[in-house]
Amino acid sequence: MIHSEQKNIWISKEKELLDIISKQKKEIKNLKNKFEKDIFTLNFIVQNLPGSIYWKNKNGSYLGNNDYAKRLMQALGLETDVVGKTDYDIFPKEVADDFKRADLKVLSGENLVVEEVTTFSDATEMIQLSSKIPLLDKTKKIVGILGISLDITKLKKTEFALQVALEKAKAASQAKTDFLENMRHDIRTPLSGIVGCAEIIRKDSTNAKKVKEYADNLIQSSEALLNFLNKILDGIKVATGEIPLLKKKFDFKKKIQDIIDLNKSLVAEKKLDLILKLDKAIPPYLIGDPVRLQRIILELVTNALNFTKKGQVYIELKIKKHEAHNIILEIKIIDTGIGISVDRQEEIFTRFTRLTPAYQGIYKGLGLGLGLSIVKQFIDDLGGEIYVESQLNKGTIFTCFIPFQEPLVMDVIGVEYVSLPFESKIIKNIPETTSSIDYNHQNVDSHQRKLLLVEDDQLSANIVQNMLSELNCIIDIAFDAKTALQKVLKHNYHLILMDIGLPDMDGISLTHRIRLQQWQKEDTTPIIGLTAHIDVESRQRCLDAGMNAIILKPLKKETAIELLETFVPNQYINKISPLAKKRPVTGPVLEIDSMKALLKNEVLIKDCLKLMVTGIEQDLTKLPYLHQTANWQAIREIAHKWQGASSYCGANRLEQACMHLVDYLRENGPNESANTLYRQLIQEMEAAKAVCEDYIK
Repeated sequence: MIHSEQKNIWISKEKELLDIISKQKKEIKNLKNKFEKDIFTLNFIVQNLPGSIYWKNKNGSYLGNNDYAKRLMQALGLETDVVGKTDYDIFPKEVADDFKRADLKVLSGENLVVEEVTTFSDATEMIQLSSKIPLLDKTKKIVGILGISLDITKLKKTEFALQVALEKAKAASQAKTDFLENMRHDIRTPLSGIVGCAEIIRKDSTNAKKVKEYADNLIQSSEALLNFLNKILDGIKVATGEIPLLKKKFDFKKKIQDIIDLNKSLVAEKKLDLILKLDKAIPPYLIGDPVRLQRIILELVTNALNFTKKGQVYIELKIKKHEAHNIILEIKIIDTGIGISVDRQEEIFTRFTRLTPAYQGIYKGLGLGLGLSIVKQFIDDLGGEIYVESQLNKGTIFTCFIPFQEPLVMDVIGVEYVSLPFESKIIKNIPETTSSIDYNHQNVDSHQRKLLLVEDDQLSANIVQNMLSELNCIIDIAFDAKTALQKVLKHNYHLILMDIGLPDMDGISLTHRIRLQQWQKEDTTPIIGLTAHIDVESRQRCLDAGMNAIILKPLKKETAIELLETFVPNQYINKISPLAKKRPVTGPVLEIDSMKALLKNEVLIKDCLKLMVTGIEQDLTKLPYLHQTANWQAIREIAHKWQGASSYCGANRLEQACMHLVDYLRENGPNESANTLYRQLIQEMEAAKAVCEDYIK
């Protein structure tokens, strides 16, 4: 029989034991939960780390890998279930061999960080930064390999691109430094000549012979400086993409002949042979960019002549490939000159690069290091290729491949009639009747011509005024656009010389305003643009605004005589041009009474005028491109459309302008007269649009 007191003790101990067991169970459960949570977290981390994690046994068989590795391998089209497989079961043998060599180092106890490149069957590459360590058991015995690999393909490509960019930047920086050194010399040399000659003339003005000699030297130095600056502007325009890409039909052989003609004096001066080998299979006309083609060949030929002391320069032109209407033209310029060393051949296409600095005096004055960079840029623009082969003191061969198209019709239809040789001072052809001008004034008539000179620079204006005064001209000067407009309204001029850059309005806009003022007159004053530099697009804007020609500054005496003989010959003083006499447009811009009689409804009239304004705006956007690409058929169709439409709207002057152009193109091919009528059409369209807008308001 158990004593009650002992029984109570036993019950108490039993309860205490149960409490301990319960507490331990709770702790075990908590530990289990924590363990499961830690296992889950660890597994989650392993599976979702932004890198491929994998582990292998000592035989190289995979024991496992994480989800990231599986997703990456799936994206690459590789086996994702890798357990029990080796690298040879998954990757190309060459790649597996590299992995095995790395694994053997790890199994020897080495921790390894390595860049691993995997090349696939389609030639694509994946670059991984892999960190591998020995996989240990609880006794710290090596039982396999643990690795993590990060895909750094994009990072490496970016790194490579940045390295290339850095090298290019360094090269460009060095080239600009060299260029500034060259420029300092090339600018100071002619400037020193200018200042020195001017100083001598000022001190010794009594000796006419010496004054003339030093004045000639001063002019030569000034022209050298101006030519230098023009070349720099050329390079800037090419680099900034300001020269538009053209696609038009052109006379190929004429372009080549122009290049040869431009170099005749240099060939004769250096007593060299310039030999042209022209493949007869090349069509007489091509479709492409004649401006870039001419500049490419001109630069290469001129370079070859400049750097060849004796021997020959060959121009070889032939067809490399001809499929349907597509032609690949092969251009070779071969010289027997000084050559280019192999280590410098990559540099020659970099802007501002000169192989011999200006201060050394070797090949003095021969370039700024821009010519070949322009050639390379133009060839890239055309989708072509250029290669150079050269040996020092033996010569150089430049080979270009440029794509063109063969026109459907092998005749002059669509060929641009305004020739633009790069060295030409007058950028628009003058009629052939001026080809035999005597520059000793015999052809300058005794009648005084009245000219307006619009020029904001006092010194330039005085020089031009003095020169034209010697040619029996009366000169008015306007230093800004506002004054020029007032003078044009107040006086009648035979010719206007227009500077493009003015302080209050550019010369193109001013020309447009003057043409607006002259619409109600039969007489239109010829306007000649004056500029220090012009590109194809700016030239077209000048002509579209109503200029008759564009001249490169400085205006020389012989050029002024040509202009006077061409645009204000003796028989046309106080008269207008024959073309304007034959094909005038008369009457008001808009005869609103005709519309009122036809429609008899003010709202309907305004609706029609709104439609007319919209239509004119659309066609004014199209026409410059059509004119630039010599698409006269499309221009004629637009003119024909507006000839009918304008007759209903009372736009009498526009109707007449359309009729003149349509009739002329029906009877004649595109020429300078057609260009004049085209400009007249543009002017009348803009005038009609302006008057319609005013009426609607």
